[in-house]
Order: sequence, then C-alpha cells, then structure tokens
Amino acid sequence: MQGMTAELITWLHEQIDADELAAADQPPMSWRPEGLSPDNPLAALYSPARTIAMRRDLLAAWRDPEHAGTQDPDSHSIDWALRVLAATAYSDRPGYREEWAPADDEPA
Repeated sequence: MQGMTAELITWLHEQIDADELAAADQPPMSWRPEGLSPDNPLAALYSPARTIAMRRDLLAAWRDPEHAGTQDPDSHSIDWALRVLAATAYSDRPGYREEWAPADDEPA
C-alpha cells in the first residue's frame, strides 16, 4: 500500500474548508431534499454541517500506517477511508491525484 502523503492530508483539509464555505453561502435548509421535513430524523443525514464534521473527525483520526506499527491496526482502515473519501467526493476537483486512490486489494 502506498503511504498517505502530507499533500493528500493538506489537500483534503482544503477541500473540506471549501465545502464549509460553500455551505455557509447557502440559504438555511436549502440542502434538505424536497418533501423531507426538518423534524424528520433523516433530515440530519443531509446536513452539510454533519458531513463536514464527520470528514474533519476522520482527518483528525489519521495516523500514517507506515509508522503506526502493529499496535495500531485502525491506522490502515482510516488511511483507506480517507483515500475513498478523496476518490469519491473530490476526484473531480483540481489537484486530485490518481495515486491517492485506494488500491483494489486494500481492506475496507
């Protein structure tokens, strides 16, 4: 597995910051799907604030798996999850590198 680079972590922070700015410019509740009332528990799943917070938490939990050792097996899963996030949510943005994509043989 390729090691996570500082460039990817920095780039992901920039993308999430951009998402946060874009969400702040939108009218309240504009993100909610039509027909889904604000009091519906499913509405929270569409909240940009919730999505951004989850992505920031995932970034904060990242530890380089190449330096974590066997005592930190979660580092490989978090590394993989960040690679999937970059590939699925942000691969169409400037600066994304194909080398950051998760390998097909990496565990989910």
